[in-house]
Amino acid sequence: MLNGKFFPKYLSGNREAYLRFKPKAYYDLRNCYLAVWKDLENFPIPIRNDREIWQEIFYENTFGAARSYGGSRMHEGCDLFGRVSQSGFYPVISMTDGKIEKIGWLPLGGYRIGIRSPHGGYFYYAHLASYEKYFQTGEAVEAGQILGFMGDTGYGEEGMSGKFPVHLHLGIYINPQGKEELSVNPYYVLQAMEKKVKKYTY
Repeated sequence: MLNGKFFPKYLSGNREAYLRFKPKAYYDLRNCYLAVWKDLENFPIPIRNDREIWQEIFYENTFGAARSYGGSRMHEGCDLFGRVSQSGFYPVISMTDGKIEKIGWLPLGGYRIGIRSPHGGYFYYAHLASYEKYFQTGEAVEAGQILGFMGDTGYGEEGMSGKFPVHLHLGIYINPQGKEELSVNPYYVLQAMEKKVKKYTY
């Protein structure tokens, strides 16, 4: 459990021993958990006022599944689908406060936006149909702010769409000190955040 919430029990229960014998390992791991969990405020897709989340959004644990576009690779995220399979229908909102670190077109991700949260997590929202407004790198965003709209862009030159069903690809990445960037499975994060889904009129 982290601060009584998410930090692993095996570390919180042996905190004194870890701090005495492996303080660096303890704080490195603690910072990784903080990067993922500490800044989360809401589920990334709001639902309509008259619906429950299970009636509107569905997703499965496909983290690590094989992907072939652009070469053999693994799926570094979780795909969320809406009951209405229409590009531009569902708003996508930031799960955290943070700053825009990357934005624009990627062949794999289509129109995407990446937010760096205050504790260092990188939240990546891809395949957007469009952005809510003209965002700039370094711009601050707030949790719950609309970033864009769920779409089906990607897998080609800029503007390409329609090569797969409409969905949001959510990726979460951390940068452990002294190590390469790591992708984290968003599936369990999404499950935990279902209780913090926002309801909008749209």
